[in-house]
Amino acid sequence: MNESPYSIVLRSPELLAIFGALIVIEFVWCSLYRNKSYGAGEAVASIGIAAGRAFAKILMGLVLGGLFLSVYQLRLLDIDMSDWKAWLALFLGADYLYYWMHRLKNDIRCIWADHAVHHSGNYMNFFINYRLGWTGLIVGTWLVYLPLVWIGFPPATVVSVFALSLVWQFWVHTDMIGKLGPLEWVLNTPSHHRVHHACNPVYLDRNHAGILIIWDRMFGTFQEELESEPCVYGLVRPLRSLNPFVIAFHEWGNLIRDVRRAATWKDRLRAAFGYPGDKRALRAARATTTTTVKAPPTPGAARSPASTSPTLDRRAA
Repeated sequence: MNESPYSIVLRSPELLAIFGALIVIEFVWCSLYRNKSYGAGEAVASIGIAAGRAFAKILMGLVLGGLFLSVYQLRLLDIDMSDWKAWLALFLGADYLYYWMHRLKNDIRCIWADHAVHHSGNYMNFFINYRLGWTGLIVGTWLVYLPLVWIGFPPATVVSVFALSLVWQFWVHTDMIGKLGPLEWVLNTPSHHRVHHACNPVYLDRNHAGILIIWDRMFGTFQEELESEPCVYGLVRPLRSLNPFVIAFHEWGNLIRDVRRAATWKDRLRAAFGYPGDKRALRAARATTTTTVKAPPTPGAARSPASTSPTLDRRAA
């Protein structure tokens, strides 16, 4: 097994056509209806990042394919995938593990160094999907899926379910789609994922879901998108560079700098494995600020420019 979830998606002409159509619709909507910048420069940079990741995924597929097959030889059960209940169990298990993997990506500095690439876009549009880190093999978040293989789910089925999650998450990276009524209670929607990509204190490190938002509701990381709190996208310290190499490695550079500056081994370990320092101040601000959660606006309603969060100075965080 040397195929990754990304290669499954990319070799589907139907999916690529749908993604392309969505991008065109979003661009027209943003330019004509919203009359605001689409962030074309960032979009081009995202394509460059995707090209670099394609090379990284070749190595990752070779290494992980052999590892997953080896673990599968030690499986506890022989699971019959012709039974729909097996697929349901795999879907729920994979989505649950994705939640924790995504949460770790945002909370542990050396893993955030890879994931920060995805959060570096200052515009929320479909091109954010192509901003993915190049060092996934190093940070090891793929280890989260090994228990499913060890239990007895065939590696190819685990990869397929992860690919399904990627397809779902493509369309939630947009500012174009409003709230979706009752679906907001169960599914990860564009509204929920806008919250995840926002750096406002009230939104920071919320809504880690892949497909089902129920995990965030269960484990206390859910946050509604507030009419009174427009999302501010990007990193706490905004990254303006359009150079794919700078975008891919800037947070690794920050991490290495902080480790070298640390006075003790305890501080070095905290700099490498602790909570990302540039987000700590905003998280503390959220903890000391009471935000009134208002009733959700009707779909398509205009967002108020008013803010309930502390003053947001991302440069000084």
